[in-house]
Amino acid sequence: MTLQRSVLPLGIGFVIALSLALLLAVGWLGAPNQDVVDLLRYLLTSGLISLGLGLMGLAWLRRGQSRLWVQVTLTYTLGVVIALFNIFLTAQLMFISADHDLVLLVLLLAFAAVISLALGYTLARVMSQRVINLCVGARAVADGDLAARVPVDGRDELADLACEFNRMAGQLATAASERDRLEDSRRELFASISHDLRTPLASLRAMIEALDDGLVVDPATTRRYLGTMRNQITHLNELIDDLFELAQLESGAVTLELIPISARDLISDTIEAMRPQAAQKGVALSGSVAAEVGAVLASPQKLERALYNLVSNAIRHTPAGGEVTLLVSSQPPGILFEVRDTGEGIAPADLPHVFERFYRGEKSRSRATGGAGLGLAITRGIIEAHGGTIEIASEPGHGTNVRFALQVAR
Repeated sequence: MTLQRSVLPLGIGFVIALSLALLLAVGWLGAPNQDVVDLLRYLLTSGLISLGLGLMGLAWLRRGQSRLWVQVTLTYTLGVVIALFNIFLTAQLMFISADHDLVLLVLLLAFAAVISLALGYTLARVMSQRVINLCVGARAVADGDLAARVPVDGRDELADLACEFNRMAGQLATAASERDRLEDSRRELFASISHDLRTPLASLRAMIEALDDGLVVDPATTRRYLGTMRNQITHLNELIDDLFELAQLESGAVTLELIPISARDLISDTIEAMRPQAAQKGVALSGSVAAEVGAVLASPQKLERALYNLVSNAIRHTPAGGEVTLLVSSQPPGILFEVRDTGEGIAPADLPHVFERFYRGEKSRSRATGGAGLGLAITRGIIEAHGGTIEIASEPGHGTNVRFALQVAR
């Protein structure tokens, strides 16, 4: 607060003190009019001088050249000095006995001044210590100790400041933890991408070198090599497409055009598209849409991609003779989609991570089962881009149930 802002409360205090003194002189003491005029003149004189002294003292204190407790103690001392000045000035101008009344007033004021200074000093030290605690905490946070906290004493402004400091430190710690988590995730992502790209590239290189060096001359073997190379290139292309789509979803760069889609047509198309994969694996694929279900508000291509990923994942982890079922039901205010399978299930330790990029559990999502570990991550991104949420429930040996809800088209 600047010195100019300090003038206003001092001026208001001076007016209140002057008005109170005049009211007491007239109403309590019954002073004559001439005495009231003299009192007003004396109080104005001493008050203006006191204000001048007070402003000079505050101007020095506002520079902050000393510790907080020193400033508060000197402020109390300045108040006592101004009070003594007013008593001596009034004693010279009015009718106070120099040998009795003045001495008594000075003694009483000295006693009160010592008590006031002691209280002021104690208060100043307490306030100073609380500020020092804040400084120590801030220094610790600046040095990297994000677990540093300061004690919160009382409910005043310093306590509010301590609470805000602790909240800030907590947010910094959370941000640092999230930054470390993202850094670990980034390293894992690069490691997974490197592995998934290196494997087919190494296979392609080996087969190309074999063909180029003339090690393979048999036409049947050559065709087999070319077919394998074509499959590896297709796998690489799919992986790159998945990475690009996932990057767009996670960055929020995808703008979906939502239109009404028939849930029955969507489930029917999905089953027809995935039936050959299910038949090859020996898995029964079926679907059911509740009678009350109408149209869903979604992006056709993106929602189909999400369902394909879920059904393909379910077929991949369901043994021959098992079943994969698509269910659609009304769940106000939306429509609930479910993909159930009777497969091997997912271990409880893996469930919290199945929607992460490149995550594969030791059993249900191992590399041996195929896939790059991006399907469920892309599916979650698509559902969240639609404003929905996706969840998964599973028990080892008892299958898996993935469900998500989307808006009803009105």
